[in-house]
Amino acid sequence: MLRILLVEDSPDDAELLRFALDDAGIDHELRRAWSRASLLEALGDFTPSVAVSDLHLPGFCGAEALRLVQAQRPGLPMVLLSGAPAEAPGDLPARVLDKAALHGLPALLRGMLAA
Repeated sequence: MLRILLVEDSPDDAELLRFALDDAGIDHELRRAWSRASLLEALGDFTPSVAVSDLHLPGFCGAEALRLVQAQRPGLPMVLLSGAPAEAPGDLPARVLDKAALHGLPALLRGMLAA
């Protein structure tokens, strides 16, 4: 089972991600965090196999969220979702995926976890 820590402020976008994974037939458990406090709580009681974060969060950026994840779970595969073309910050080993290409997330996750 794929255990996903999703850092996303939009419940609708979280559901779109869940639908993409369901449509791809990926057995998964999804834990959503939407703020720094909820992320720290999730990191305390959830062991993800991958972290996925929106790049732009109100009052909290995805790069900062993934730095927190990386500090507690070094080496965890990470994906940043962006509504506009973007690159991962240089200090983060993360892949960037345009939200318009969300249908490609299941294949990206499979590839990252197989490597």
